[in-house]
Amino acid sequence: MPAPSEEEKSFFATVEERFCALRGASLLLSPRDWALIASWWNERVPLALILESLEEVFATRARRGDAAGEISSLAYARSEVQRRFRLHRELVAVRRGEEEEGARLRRDIGLHLGRVARRLALAGELARERGEEGLARSLLVGSAEIKALKRLAGKIEWNPASAEERLEQIESEIMDSARGALSIPERDDLQARARKMLSERGLRMTQDAHRITLKSIEENHLRQKWQIPAVALLADD
Repeated sequence: MPAPSEEEKSFFATVEERFCALRGASLLLSPRDWALIASWWNERVPLALILESLEEVFATRARRGDAAGEISSLAYARSEVQRRFRLHRELVAVRRGEEEEGARLRRDIGLHLGRVARRLALAGELARERGEEGLARSLLVGSAEIKALKRLAGKIEWNPASAEERLEQIESEIMDSARGALSIPERDDLQARARKMLSERGLRMTQDAHRITLKSIEENHLRQKWQIPAVALLADD
């Protein structure tokens, strides 16, 4: 068996580090967890898609008030990774002109966008109740834009690549607003706590893994604070 490439090592390490960072505590992954990461690598599941799926399942758990540290296995995120990867493959098929996948893709994406729009509207109302009118406006505008994208997804001429791009823009705008809703001391404290969380484990990370994980910790805090769902739908190849 050939030795793993640097890319493969980084893939495994990044998934492990993000999972542990979202848990808020270190954990020795089980052989079954490593086998699951190996299956994602062999199936060419995009790394960004896996990381987004991890963020989503932990954020959903936080909204229910359940402790992140109680998640003891990567298997907890398996179904979300599978769901997003299925949509990803269908989207690639549509890009290649395999139109038989189009109707199912539009239906699945429509359902996904409907859920995201509803949750953004709820988060907007929460921000308004807390007196953060700027963030509330960003969330409610984002919800309205995603509802419009949902309507477009039902049309034959719908362009999935453009929809992806706009979703990423909406998410970036919302997260910028969420950061802006923090006071300077709150922002400094958030960054300090994120760096502290990585201080011991960061030495074992690649530079890219450290940067991605640090950003993930910060954004996960903002999502929990304001109950913001993940907006971007899919990861690129």
